Amino acid sequence: KRKSSVERSKKREEEAEQQQDPSDNKADEKKANKTGEFRELVGEEVKVYVGNLDYASNEDRLRKEFSQFGKVMDVFLPVVKGSGRPRGFGFITFSSLKSANKAVSKMDQTQLNGRTIVVNISKPREPGDRKRGDKGDVNSANKADVKMYVGNLAFDAPEEEVRKLFETHGTVVDCFLPTDRATGKVRGFAFVTMSASEAEEACTKLNGYEMDGRELRVNVAQPMGKSKGPAVR
Repeated sequence: KRKSSVERSKKREEEAEQQQDPSDNKADEKKANKTGEFRELVGEEVKVYVGNLDYASNEDRLRKEFSQFGKVMDVFLPVVKGSGRPRGFGFITFSSLKSANKAVSKMDQTQLNGRTIVVNISKPREPGDRKRGDKGDVNSANKADVKMYVGNLAFDAPEEEVRKLFETHGTVVDCFLPTDRATGKVRGFAFVTMSASEAEEACTKLNGYEMDGRELRVNVAQPMGKSKGPAVR
């Protein structure tokens, strides 16, 4: 019996040693941080980017629209220094990752004040991230031509003006500004196709460029169903 008792005690000790203390498990914490699971576990606030906003969009309207997905901790709408004019995008901070993800899934590519908005998780810029003017992996599919998404355009931005802007970086193969089926009005974004090398330069030079008082968002358009970002239609 004594031997059996000793064996049971030893087994319990071994099982106890196998139980990991979350506070000491730095490797798991680091891994969870990368996936966002740790942020959800500790209830860390998560910031969401909202682009292609109409100038009339204010803090109260955004808070009302996004509060349906969870507790909104903060709403920030950047403005142009000096004039105080809205820059056409904002940041909404949620109390949890779950609420932020729900907002992204429900609000991305939806209509707000007549504009198709872009909603995604805002990631802090890390050392080595591609900044304006840097070259990135624009043509990962190794295609001859690359289609770019151009967001945050003014409603009255004509196709000719968009085309001319991109032609400063090469030959524009195609320029398309989607319109609303009911009203026929431009939806506030465009798709521009250029050769791979010229598209790379256009992306890096024009992302963040101010046109008609709005800061453009330029990146490679993704086929529908492949990414949560702007989709090629």
